[in-house]
Amino acid sequence: MRLQYPSSSLLARKDSVRKLIVALGVALMTVACGASKKEASRPIAVPGNCPDLSKGDELAAFDFAKEYAISVDAAEKLKAAALAVMELDALADRLDADLGIACSQLAQDLGSRGDWRSGNDACSAALEAVQGARTKLGPKARTQVILRRPVCLTDVSLVTKCASICDSSALAERVRAECEKMAGRCDGNCEGVCESKGPAKCEGACSGTCEGPIKGECGGRCVGTCDGKRTSGVCHGVCIGTCERGAMNGECKGACTGTCRLERPGICAGLCSGTCSVELADVRCAGGFTAPGVRPECRARCDLAEMNHTECSTPQVGFIVSGAKDRETGDAMKVAIDKALPALVKITQEMGEKGPARVLNAQSVIEGVRKGLGEMARSGGSATAESSAAHLSKCFDEPFKKAVEAAVAVKTGIGEATALRDEASK
Repeated sequence: MRLQYPSSSLLARKDSVRKLIVALGVALMTVACGASKKEASRPIAVPGNCPDLSKGDELAAFDFAKEYAISVDAAEKLKAAALAVMELDALADRLDADLGIACSQLAQDLGSRGDWRSGNDACSAALEAVQGARTKLGPKARTQVILRRPVCLTDVSLVTKCASICDSSALAERVRAECEKMAGRCDGNCEGVCESKGPAKCEGACSGTCEGPIKGECGGRCVGTCDGKRTSGVCHGVCIGTCERGAMNGECKGACTGTCRLERPGICAGLCSGTCSVELADVRCAGGFTAPGVRPECRARCDLAEMNHTECSTPQVGFIVSGAKDRETGDAMKVAIDKALPALVKITQEMGEKGPARVLNAQSVIEGVRKGLGEMARSGGSATAESSAAHLSKCFDEPFKKAVEAAVAVKTGIGEATALRDEASK
């Protein structure tokens, strides 16, 4: 039998068909890949719902990464900044209201008339009124303020809770913020300062008012001796006798109302700020916190939260003036300052010495996040960047701008209150 082989022409045709099939397959794959790339590069819309910046619980639970299709790191930074905005807005409202009451009262009591639009405006008017009244007293006038500073308290877990909410990526040991000075009920012997609930015997230095003989500063009417000389009036030195209608600092041989700096550990029928021979009960923080190891945006938020949630007791004040050219102005100043200065001191104590720096830092942090919204939008990828940027701008650009403006007003307010307190306390 003779085998027949395909002719060379037939083989050539088959080879051409194979090449055509391969070429068509490559072309189809190229088209498919091109379509896939076009599909991938097409902008993708993100949900982009805006959270309520006045509600801490909603902000803490809000899924920033999902809503705006951004990275987890960007989402944590944005959440912390949004919480800082909430705290700053609350602080601005509170400070404006408190200063409006205290400063307008002082300004009006010293004869200033006006309809002030903000607490800062009222404080400016009050400062001008105090300076004007001081000028009327004349160059020979001598003034002095005797003050019992308030005890200021904060929840011991406040900063730790705050840090854990606004920086969930931080390790547990990093978010912990220790209170630097405790206060509470002492059922043993208290060592430090005791703030009694009412008049109580003070074995130490009393700061407040005294029902009985005193030896020390008197911010009211000293009846006895002043620096060894008989008196029944103003005393700029050491009063030995009784101190009427004013705060005092010194030895109280009667019942002290205010704070008692104990000369030795003893019973405290009130709030013990210091150490106790047994474990303190109803513990509060009375001396600031160590800084938690969290991102800067979160730390800024927690600093503001501490300012918002620190509560100080109302201080006692005694303003005295002697040698006034205009006695009527001196009497008016005493009444006005005795009435308004306690509130001003309370406000400035609650803001704290670090208050202005903390507000400035929060302002910088919020502005930095606002300017970085575009970068945050790109952190989730190019496909969602356009939609994410639009929603981030819509939800946060304007509120963050207003928060920066609020920070400026708060810094100004703290400065006005401090200047007025210092001027009134001369």
